[in-house]
Amino acid sequence: MMKRVRLMAALTAATVFITTGCQNDTESKIVGKYEHPALPGQTFEFHADHTFMNTTGAGTMDCIIKHPGTWKVDGDSLFITNDIQNTTYEFGDSVTEENKTLVKGLFERMAKNQPEKSAFKIIEVDEKMLNLEKNGQITTYVRTDSLNR
Repeated sequence: MMKRVRLMAALTAATVFITTGCQNDTESKIVGKYEHPALPGQTFEFHADHTFMNTTGAGTMDCIIKHPGTWKVDGDSLFITNDIQNTTYEFGDSVTEENKTLVKGLFERMAKNQPEKSAFKIIEVDEKMLNLEKNGQITTYVRTDSLNR
């Protein structure tokens, strides 16, 4: 009986260690800056403090849109919470006030259609890429920087 209790305790401890260890390892592997090949100029940054930054250039305009959020790994999934209210815009000197208003309005309308929270199944992550699956579609993000792990 005592051996069975010790064995159960050891198995429980090993399961917790493996689950937590793998999750932390996955999180440390995800930390970095990525691009999606089909979206040039857009980057996705996953920082070690679990903050997230999506940076987008506004087409041919001299404008960069940055919207932050947070991220975490739970089990085999990546969860991102967007903080659209803290979006910042960096406009070049050539952008008129009218175009600034237009860009902000378009982004805000698009953002309203996006969920505040998103979940993605982690298919694979390594030093070169991050493969995520959502609704049966796998998307590959290419790592461009390690962000000082």
